[in-house]
Amino acid sequence: MKQSMYSPDDFMNGIYDKLRAEPYKNIATEDTALEVGEIIRKKTEQVLNISKLRNLSSEFNPVPVGKKLECPEYSLQKYSFELCEGLSTSVYILTPKKIKKPAPGVVALCGHGYGVRQILNITKRGNKKLIPYIDNYQKNFAVELAKRGCIVAAPELFGFGEARLKKDLIKPFYISSCDELSHHLLPYGLTVASVRVFQAIACAEILLKNENVDSEKLSCMGISGGGLTALYASVIDKRFKKTVISGYINTFRDSILSLWHCPDNYIPGMLNIGEIYDFASSLAPRELLIESGKKDKLFPIESSIKAHKEVERIYSLVGASDKLTIDIFNGKHSVSGAKSFDFLAK
Repeated sequence: MKQSMYSPDDFMNGIYDKLRAEPYKNIATEDTALEVGEIIRKKTEQVLNISKLRNLSSEFNPVPVGKKLECPEYSLQKYSFELCEGLSTSVYILTPKKIKKPAPGVVALCGHGYGVRQILNITKRGNKKLIPYIDNYQKNFAVELAKRGCIVAAPELFGFGEARLKKDLIKPFYISSCDELSHHLLPYGLTVASVRVFQAIACAEILLKNENVDSEKLSCMGISGGGLTALYASVIDKRFKKTVISGYINTFRDSILSLWHCPDNYIPGMLNIGEIYDFASSLAPRELLIESGKKDKLFPIESSIKAHKEVERIYSLVGASDKLTIDIFNGKHSVSGAKSFDFLAK
């Protein structure tokens, strides 16, 4: 390896310890832990700048698009609504055929790949997919939740699938627009995560307007980049009573800052608030389920386990150990579902 005294390696390795915040360090009481959680919530909202997008938005009025897809256990309808001025969002609503009213409502957030259709088991044209997606790490989790009685809202996240830049729509489905969108939003003090978190919050509001949804059973689930979105949306919006984070809980140092990740993972100012596990801890005492695969190469299990322990400490401190579930499963970077599907359906 070539050597240069001007290489910034040492600087980059050292800046983490010098500048990152440790909001829960030396916190020893329930009240102070809860106070820190509220501070994290407010700072997260400021860093993501959701207020800028809200200033551009109006009331969300979803309009049906195309025909309803009828499946044996659920129906699926695509809707379109204006998220904010100049930006429309599509969202698929899955409604169980046998529904116990009021039903749990879940905002389902996909990761990188085919876009939202990868968690819906549908084709590009909106038909039911007969041949499964190859190595579908997302496990059609929106469908699995609908089968268990949840009313699910699954948006096409900003930069994925149909929500890519026009020039990217001709490219293979798995190529996102995250890179260019991430760079172009920075001068405005926004990030791709800002828009996606706002999408999740908008879908929560849409679900809460559904008379069949129990407002006390509103939840959020995401995998990978969708896990990022689910985490920060839940930090900001306390209406999410339960959250499932799959393939994301780790440390910035050992995942986002040590391995190649899509630019949508890099949000200016987040380490000034805390580590990934601090954001997860701030959800206490709300219910949280974390899925981590033993063979996950993007979010190494050793660091995930360290993060789990930090979250467990704060949940225990606020007397909410029974509200935290951790599923360490023998798999790769993927949804588990072994505990999470039934967890959200309760």
